Amino acid sequence: MAVAVVTLTRRKPKTWRCKCGHRNIARTSSKRCEACGEQTKPKPRTTKAKPSDPYEVYELLSVTIHGGEAGACGCCGRPKPETYRHDREHDHKDGKPRGLGCFHCNNVLLRNHTLETLRMCVAYLERVEAYYAE
Repeated sequence: MAVAVVTLTRRKPKTWRCKCGHRNIARTSSKRCEACGEQTKPKPRTTKAKPSDPYEVYELLSVTIHGGEAGACGCCGRPKPETYRHDREHDHKDGKPRGLGCFHCNNVLLRNHTLETLRMCVAYLERVEAYYAE
């Protein structure tokens, strides 16, 4: 009977060199040098496209286009809550701001729910289109 001999070898840990010259052992995808503390290879992060205009621009535009009070949802008119701000609503094709939208209305614009909420959203989008047509 033949016996197979298996030798177990320990893998050499992968290392990387920082700009300062220190050799580091890679343990995570975020590589921070143990010697100098500089982050030489940050984690790749995927983020959603966010509007570049500040919140105040959307707030002013929402009042200008849709009327109502500052900070209110441009679609349903729900006032701004005390704990958080409404979402900045914008066109994802050309990036033009539309105004402010509460969490519910911002999701309705993406997923069509009921006839009543869709009519509010259609009226909202028609006001935006008329504003930019002028």
